[in-house]
Amino acid sequence: MVVESHEGWIPFLDRMSLAWVELVLSESLFGAGSLYDACELPDTLMPNLHARYARVDLPDHPMWASKDDSPVRWYAAPGRLIRRDGIEDQSWIHARGRTPADLETIRAELPGPWVC
Repeated sequence: MVVESHEGWIPFLDRMSLAWVELVLSESLFGAGSLYDACELPDTLMPNLHARYARVDLPDHPMWASKDDSPVRWYAAPGRLIRRDGIEDQSWIHARGRTPADLETIRAELPGPWVC
């Protein structure tokens, strides 16, 4: 499977079923409501992410908008979902909690410069 970006067609995921899982996760993450936030994750907090959140079993895949924001990786903990875009020294995380308390937990565990 491939996606089109302003840089042309790039490989995405090798199976349609994985693309559907990624779509559902993305829609869950960016869905309406106030349970979403994002921040540029400082390198010093990367160990916190890996220690507190399990990697979702999806292969690394490119961000459709830019190779610079790739790879995309998903992480989860009970009530919390995180997508990390980009390489270690310049990555953004997008976070969603099931409840406001879950989102506050993410912000506390990964105290970066949150947008919202």
